Amino acid sequence: MDTLNYFLKYIKLDEEKRILISVQNQYESYLLEKESKKMILDGLKSILGEDFKTLEIGKNICRVTVLEGKEEESKEKIETELVKGLEMAMAFMSQMQNKDNQ
Repeated sequence: MDTLNYFLKYIKLDEEKRILISVQNQYESYLLEKESKKMILDGLKSILGEDFKTLEIGKNICRVTVLEGKEEESKEKIETELVKGLEMAMAFMSQMQNKDNQ
């Protein structure tokens, strides 16, 4: 989970059972980009499938609404996929850095 903490402040459920994903301040600008919004939406639809309902993107937070009763399971799926994606990206960057050093 340390990898996630570098990019995210938290992932939690709010009182309305929406999944809140808050990014660290230095990454706020990415949430405003049209291409980033589309990528986030497409990723969530792929991860959650029919459980996905809506996505709201604010200044530094994404609010994800899923089917009732699927909130905790969906939150865990999102966390798992974020960790996998970040680990793959970091491994790729490490390999590229090693190539440059040879």
